[in-house]
Amino acid sequence: MRETGYFLPHSAISYLLVVLAAGVVWLLLHYVLRIESDAVTLTSIIVLPVLFGVWSNRHAKMLWMAFDLWIHPPTREDFESRGRN
Repeated sequence: MRETGYFLPHSAISYLLVVLAAGVVWLLLHYVLRIESDAVTLTSIIVLPVLFGVWSNRHAKMLWMAFDLWIHPPTREDFESRGRN
């Protein structure tokens, strides 16, 4: 049975995804689009990764569940009755 705080490690996965998104945005702006404006770059690096973080939050939880089930697969005793009605 999963305990309170089970999904807490998803925040680290979500953080890494947001940092990766910010890096990708910077690379696209700097090298692909050749935008040199600091205001445009800073605004894009703040707004787009935050929106991506909101969108990807449920996917980070799914990644955490997949990783947890891969490391600790359920056993038979996880499905046994524990005296609850």
